[in-house]
Amino acid sequence: MPTVEFRPSGKTAQVLPQTGLLDAARQAGVNIESPCGGEGTCGKCMVRVTGGEVDSRSLGTLPHAAVAEGYVLACATRVLRENLVVEVPEQEGTEGGQFASENEAHLVRQELLPKQWEFDPLAVKWLVKAEPPRLESGLSDLDRLTRAIQHDWGTQPVEFSLSSIREIGDTLRTAEGQVTATLVRDSGRLHIIDIEAGDTTLRHFAIAIDVGTTTIAVQLIDLAVARIVAARSAYNDQVACGLDVISRINYARTPERLEELRTRVLGTVNRLIREVAKSHGVAPQEISNAAISGNTVMTHLLLGINPEYLRLAPYTPTLLQVPYLRNSEIGIDINKQAWIHFSPCVGSYVGGDITAGILCTDLAMPTEDVSLFIDIGTNGEIVLGNNSFLMACACSAGPAFEGGGIECGMRASTGAIEKASIDPATGLARCSTIGNVRPRGICGSGMIDLVASLFLTGWIDAAGKFDRVRSCPAIRVEGRRATYALAQAEESATGKPLLVTETDIENIIRTKASIYSAVALMLKQVDMRFEDLHQIYIAGGFGRYLNLENATVIGLIPDLPREKFHYIGNSSLMGSYMVVVSQDFRQRQLDLARRMTYLELNTDPAYLEQYTGALFLPHTELTRFPSVRSRLNP
Repeated sequence: MPTVEFRPSGKTAQVLPQTGLLDAARQAGVNIESPCGGEGTCGKCMVRVTGGEVDSRSLGTLPHAAVAEGYVLACATRVLRENLVVEVPEQEGTEGGQFASENEAHLVRQELLPKQWEFDPLAVKWLVKAEPPRLESGLSDLDRLTRAIQHDWGTQPVEFSLSSIREIGDTLRTAEGQVTATLVRDSGRLHIIDIEAGDTTLRHFAIAIDVGTTTIAVQLIDLAVARIVAARSAYNDQVACGLDVISRINYARTPERLEELRTRVLGTVNRLIREVAKSHGVAPQEISNAAISGNTVMTHLLLGINPEYLRLAPYTPTLLQVPYLRNSEIGIDINKQAWIHFSPCVGSYVGGDITAGILCTDLAMPTEDVSLFIDIGTNGEIVLGNNSFLMACACSAGPAFEGGGIECGMRASTGAIEKASIDPATGLARCSTIGNVRPRGICGSGMIDLVASLFLTGWIDAAGKFDRVRSCPAIRVEGRRATYALAQAEESATGKPLLVTETDIENIIRTKASIYSAVALMLKQVDMRFEDLHQIYIAGGFGRYLNLENATVIGLIPDLPREKFHYIGNSSLMGSYMVVVSQDFRQRQLDLARRMTYLELNTDPAYLEQYTGALFLPHTELTRFPSVRSRLNP
């Protein structure tokens, strides 16, 4: 078998002929990002073959100069029968990601919780005293423990796992029959997760998990007092295999790649669990419950379920509501017998992160006021309703707000331009970066600021085209292509100029149009106007850094009084906490999911009409944005 050596790491892999170069890199443990999921469209997996011959389908995609120097796309290149030497350019860093601080992430925002709720976790620790063993009783250790539990909990059946049964004999004799049983109540039965000697009722923990397409967040919960004691966030390791859910689905076409995606997301989750547990001296065995919320695709991938049918008409997922599963079937780093709750999904692209998120809003309350929930991230999910109706949809926003589809775009990590403004006279940009270092690229919040400021100062028009009449040192026109230099080569951390193209701006306009038009369509279907909305909740990690004024200027959000908007942070993680500590919240979440009407925008002709109208800054109907119109025509 040919050997592929990757430089500068020196890592190697022996593979069969016709193995994809991207798969060879994965086998060698070399990380080559493929944001488009291996479709050969993004060009981010470009590598240079310096030794050996390959079979490449990427030659028509790359510039002739790059091909002449030996560059290929790893996703579109196969190994032949001879050994290869491949140079892998430095991959985009993820250091200093814009995650919520630990204090911000683990503080329970009391205003998001209903005023009255009952602490009632799924897993409970209960101290019992079993009668001593007697020769004449004829009772086994299992019988004695079962009787002790039923003395307090009634005659409902008690079920033990084999691992718990193995511990009963020694545990009962360690503390003279006094033991702490960790149990789960479900369908009139008591399921025993763990048996410990003595009184350990104050050492009881759970985990809340938000599995996002781009980031994953984990909270450690002290179940003895229903308090969040630690939190951590990190980029989802699946990002290297695709920036959005469609690219992940495309990547998962083979069983090996599906397993890789499952392993990657599980690895990120377990790394974060170990970090939060270690920070408070908690052993995995002491964590007896978990709630996981994620979109429908992420749920399928975490469970190792083929997601292919979510992207094919009629867009039918394998499952929407995951039954309670033992952790031994999933593999997160907690008690192997723990029961795992997955937040229920509503449709192919409205998942458990949304049903968890709306628990934190008035949409989950018995009120007639109509509110709007928008989760802005790699995907755009929207819920509209009150106590009488709930409508949900997802729009194909794409990864532009995460830096994807932008020539110099990057995730919100160190070196990313996060804020930008334009000098009206010169057209030059003033930028600030994450970490206050030289810029490496621009992230989503920076792009929104840039596009809004270019528009307000007249350097781009409503269609996102650069001014070709006035002179600006940052704007360069070559034929029909125009670029804007955010930073020159000598100013950037990459040694290359950071350029924004009209195509990049078009991608931002398309992304904002998909979200705005989805909301407009939902309101039209219930014969309402934007002005009729009582509250607008903005969720998701990206929303945390969203400048409302600039978001209004580009037409991402409606032009309404700013006091109607509420940023609620990672509501998926907060909702996961709520269902961990209260079975009432779990039932409420299930009820919300069942009440929700899922709209499939792809099949609604009216959506295209709304979308077309929103493909301008801020909209073709400027009267919808009076505050923007006043700034353009003072």
